Amino acid sequence: MYHNQRWTPAKIKARLKLIAPLVYIKRKALPPFRYLGLTGPTAPAPIQADVDDSQWQEIDANEYWGSWMQDFVLRTKFFVPEYMDVSQPIALYLPLGEAGDFSHPEALAYVDGAPYAACDRHHQEFLLKPEWLDGQEHILALHGWTGLGGVESGDFFTKLYMRPCAVVQIHQPTRDFIALARTALDTANNLDEGQPAKHHLLNALNEAFNILDTRAPLGDEAFYASVEPAMRTLQAGIEKAGAPLDVVIHATGHAHIDVAWLWTLGQTRRKSERTFHTVLRLMEQFPDYHFSQSQPQLYQFMQEDQPALFEEIKRKVQEGRWEPMGGMWVEADCNLSGAESLARQFLLGRSFFREHFGKEAETPVLWLPDVFGYAWALPQLIQQAGLKYFMTIKIGWSQYNRLPYDTFLWQGIDGTQILTHFSTVKEVGSPFASTYNSMANVTETLGAWQNFQQKELQNDLLMAYGFGDGGGGPTREMLENIEAMQHFPAMPQVRQSSVRQFFESIAPLSDDKMMPVWNGELYLEYHRGTYTTQARNKRANRKSEFLLHDAEFIATLASQIAEYPYPLTDFQQAWQTVCLNQFHDIIPGSSIGPVYEESQAQYAELTTNVTQIRDEALEALAQTLDGDVLLVNPTSFPQRALVFVPGNAQGFARDGKAVPVQAADSGLWADAGELAPYSVAALSVTDQVSSSTPSTVDGPSSTVVLENDFIRAEFNEAGDLIRIFDKQAQREVLAPDAVANQFQLFEDRPMNFDAWDIDAYYDDRTWLAEPASSIAWIERGPLRQTVEIKRNALHSEIVQRISLSHHSPRLDFDTTVNWMERNTMLKVAFPVDVLAPQATYEIQWGNVQRPTHRNTSWDWGRFETCAHKWVDLSEGGYGVSLLNDCKYGHDIHDNVMRITLLRSPTLPDPMADFGEHHFTYSLLPHLGAWSEETQREAYLLNDPIIVFRPDRGRKTVDRAPTVYGLPSLVRASAANVIIETVKRAEDGDGVIVRLYESQRKRGQVQVQFGREVEAAWVTNLLEENESALSVDGDSIPLNLRPYQIVTMRVRFR
Repeated sequence: MYHNQRWTPAKIKARLKLIAPLVYIKRKALPPFRYLGLTGPTAPAPIQADVDDSQWQEIDANEYWGSWMQDFVLRTKFFVPEYMDVSQPIALYLPLGEAGDFSHPEALAYVDGAPYAACDRHHQEFLLKPEWLDGQEHILALHGWTGLGGVESGDFFTKLYMRPCAVVQIHQPTRDFIALARTALDTANNLDEGQPAKHHLLNALNEAFNILDTRAPLGDEAFYASVEPAMRTLQAGIEKAGAPLDVVIHATGHAHIDVAWLWTLGQTRRKSERTFHTVLRLMEQFPDYHFSQSQPQLYQFMQEDQPALFEEIKRKVQEGRWEPMGGMWVEADCNLSGAESLARQFLLGRSFFREHFGKEAETPVLWLPDVFGYAWALPQLIQQAGLKYFMTIKIGWSQYNRLPYDTFLWQGIDGTQILTHFSTVKEVGSPFASTYNSMANVTETLGAWQNFQQKELQNDLLMAYGFGDGGGGPTREMLENIEAMQHFPAMPQVRQSSVRQFFESIAPLSDDKMMPVWNGELYLEYHRGTYTTQARNKRANRKSEFLLHDAEFIATLASQIAEYPYPLTDFQQAWQTVCLNQFHDIIPGSSIGPVYEESQAQYAELTTNVTQIRDEALEALAQTLDGDVLLVNPTSFPQRALVFVPGNAQGFARDGKAVPVQAADSGLWADAGELAPYSVAALSVTDQVSSSTPSTVDGPSSTVVLENDFIRAEFNEAGDLIRIFDKQAQREVLAPDAVANQFQLFEDRPMNFDAWDIDAYYDDRTWLAEPASSIAWIERGPLRQTVEIKRNALHSEIVQRISLSHHSPRLDFDTTVNWMERNTMLKVAFPVDVLAPQATYEIQWGNVQRPTHRNTSWDWGRFETCAHKWVDLSEGGYGVSLLNDCKYGHDIHDNVMRITLLRSPTLPDPMADFGEHHFTYSLLPHLGAWSEETQREAYLLNDPIIVFRPDRGRKTVDRAPTVYGLPSLVRASAANVIIETVKRAEDGDGVIVRLYESQRKRGQVQVQFGREVEAAWVTNLLEENESALSVDGDSIPLNLRPYQIVTMRVRFR
């Protein structure tokens, strides 16, 4: 009652604000800055000591300056005056302004031309080195960025306001008193009235501040003389307030740095160097300070841009104060990144840490706090990468359901279990369950324990603290708080710890009967639009993944049978580019426009370089073969496919026999027969033409029919697909009276996070595309039929070439859209005559079943989900697969299968997805449940037979004549086993083959090679041998469990 009557908490808060400026006992104002705007974050910055800045703009204290998203250099001079006591802490105080977002503005400070520390709106002070306390003038140059500021709100013309900057002398006792009093007040404010510690703390604060001399003139010797007795009184009162809770918070500094998001990669380089300099300077002030940092890509940036900083980081790693961790090259999106890409994330990331910091330096945790969902195959990949643990907080952002526990064993698709923890530190005022950017204050510390759902299981929790997203990292205030909360009444005990120490503290609980198991994918009920936004970028990713897959296989084959040097370094650099662009704000589509301009340029360069590598390897193979055209099957399946061969040849022969052909514009379609998995065949130009009917194009008719021995597809005069009849099954594929391939448009205005989200009400308003404006036959021959249909959809034009080949029931929809919409979403729908409560979606390294109904909140929360190359809806005895070559967003509700083709958000990129798009999707009816036929066709659509015309003028190798093909380099005896990757080992010792079981079947498989095998081993993802395999000539037997991934090193004779 006493403290309520006398407003003690409010009084102490006001007194803390009153004395805060008195930490600086002496000041010396800095001269005005000279300002120069730069063209970008990677533009040369004049930070050297001898720069002539006399013609630059002058910025004085209390002036507005700069413009938003502007890189800059600010220069001035400083010296430490004689009236400052250099035996006390002396610092630079640099309040450059308040952008109002992240830690902006931010700058790296160069003193006399050398980088030293960073300043930003959360780090406005850094201590000076002893050699700068000599009373002499020193040059200060700040290389920085103003930040987003008014750009986020559309107010482009506001500016930063420069506060007075100064050399300051710090009165450390006053700072220490403020830190302890702040902690005591915050604790009292967070405790209930019924807790005695609350009242003891208020008593202690009241008594201490009554001792503090705050008479006017404030800040004279009397004040500073009163600080130490006030501190002793406060400490004694806190000691009487009781014991801390029997709870340990493992606190580790962290700076979540989005590799690209509302800034470009170049800005991320600058953000990283600023953040890491700040960490090192604070480590000098706080000897117990421990810091954890993920993403080897950021470390590589430092190695390239700031080699001295990188060496300092290495020293801190050796001291055990800097913890490299995370597992992946970047914190990658785990919905969209392909199967092999996820493996390469681990290979690249862990290999970098091992090379530069030592084999055991990295903490064995997959650290993905901000990723928008986690594929079911991840536990197996985590384990095979040599990691033990998984940490995130993002699933706590789900819209409808919260997982009922925060520490659990996550069981993967193959049965692997990984110890997983969701940090429970909750941001004050946030609607979400937790944060990865803790402020390390009392409220969040106490809240971490209160928010934890399994108090009966453990009392050790993890807190990653520091400003993040845009970097910045921990502040002095956070570190002061942690020191104060080590043993504070009624509070969890906060320790400077590490991610490793935290997980090791809870690892023994894995066998506890109270430890729950989550068996399934970790789906985020949020950010569902990221499966679709920035579709061109997603297409480039998919195409690059398969191009690299093809080139690695072909280069491996060429290095085995021809004089071809495998370009290992080139492949590593290409995979770094792919993995970089799978960062969880790039590939999801949630970054600003310039990020995608840069990303598309990187993909274009990669395509040029890797295509050249592939073609050079093909040229090397061509020297060992006869024929004028090489055909390569780069998949794990036997493939019989039509191939298009450009040029003016009349016909082709394979093994001396003419193959069926069909003329087309600028070339021939040829049916070259079946190609074995991972094999090469050669075609020879011939005048002999297999009997066939030339392609014909009829005039317009009211009904267009595409038909072969498998299906009959009928279109009405509006271009609508109104019937598909399955001749093999003798049944209709579509639901009665249904229209398939129907373009549906929806108003797409989510409540928040425009580029990220699709909300459940998106279907409130729906429009259909218009009837066809044009229907025309493109080709109509014995091998292939194609009809072109043009139509408009709102302001956009859609052109489709719908094709049916003679040997397959797969109906292809090759689609070009000139997309002119804003805040509109485009889906394509196929209502099929299939009844099933679950549909199957391909994911990385497997597939997952999801409900087609909306019975529970867990079901309706998944109204939009991610799949890779195919989805399937099957009932007993029959089903339909829907394939695609670059799409990810899907929904299957009841009997309607839909792919989400395009979105058009306006934030953060107002021009997202505007313009032309090209993609293909396919419908595949089938007897029985889905099988390897669905998988084979999906791989064929994404990775078709490669057609290559060698340069016969380059032929240099003498060999026996009439060699028309190369057998499979590798193949599996069981159709359910997919060989995903064939490449040279990173260390050059043998060939790496990565495969997996894909249909939830257990059993033995023979992996057969095109050469005799000398020795083979099972390896982990880092290509470290784990166990020797038995070898029988050219074959290796494997026993596989459902969805098991196996990586083998094979050494040939």
